[in-house]
Amino acid sequence: MQTVGYSEQHSTSHTQFNQVEEKVAFFEKEGFVGPFDLGQTASLVAVRDAMSKEIEASQGQHISSQPTQSPIMDRRIAHTTSKLIYSLSTESPILDDVADFIGSNILFWMAETIVREPGHDGHIVEKTGQIWHIDVINGWIKGVHTSIAVTDMTMKTGCLLVIPGTHKYDADLRALEKAGECNLTDAESLLRLADKMHPENAPHQIKAIEMKAGQYCFTRGGIWHGVSQNNDSRTRFGVVARFARPDVEIKNFAGNPIPCIIVRGEDSHQLNLLKNIPEQH
Repeated sequence: MQTVGYSEQHSTSHTQFNQVEEKVAFFEKEGFVGPFDLGQTASLVAVRDAMSKEIEASQGQHISSQPTQSPIMDRRIAHTTSKLIYSLSTESPILDDVADFIGSNILFWMAETIVREPGHDGHIVEKTGQIWHIDVINGWIKGVHTSIAVTDMTMKTGCLLVIPGTHKYDADLRALEKAGECNLTDAESLLRLADKMHPENAPHQIKAIEMKAGQYCFTRGGIWHGVSQNNDSRTRFGVVARFARPDVEIKNFAGNPIPCIIVRGEDSHQLNLLKNIPEQH
């Protein structure tokens, strides 16, 4: 995967923000913010251990490295099936930041574990082979996307790559690729496209959000992003979690409700399918 143009000035941290307003303003302008420090909490260690055991078990059975029947590995609904994932994703520092971005009433509507074994070529979108993409549903719901590093996420092991400001561009990257405007496996072509669409913001750059284990960051829906290849000898583990306000109806593209959990405040709108906190690990 090409990473031409990515900036060494790749991260932000709590120490760079003197006030909540500065953090929120940066997030709204750039479409990302972080990393922030959570640390080696009990929940992080528990998730790392559980994911390691799941991978070892699946490799011993010669099946997929990401089993679908395990609660901790449940694709996109692990917040409703795994207490471990729920506990890590709702650590107080994370929810404090989420509240700064979307308010005190918070719906937890998606979580999944990410496993990238040695040699994995970043974030390849299923069935399309695309690496650079937009999380359309997250932009539609207009919440915040949280990435948590369970193990180190670096340019060597694979980290999130974003093009700042593109969350405001309202672009359909797949349609633009079909029209010959870009190549979604080529980072440099995305930079050229961004410069062409919004020359007032040129030159665009790729920011690599490198995180140590126990750090987390946020992105806005709609931001153009990809993930670098894992060139390390170790498997990389991560968790992604998404949060939204309860006055937003959370449905998938087929119009079916997505299960949610109220993690802060209250839901006075009753628009969504609510679930209880999971009891099993």
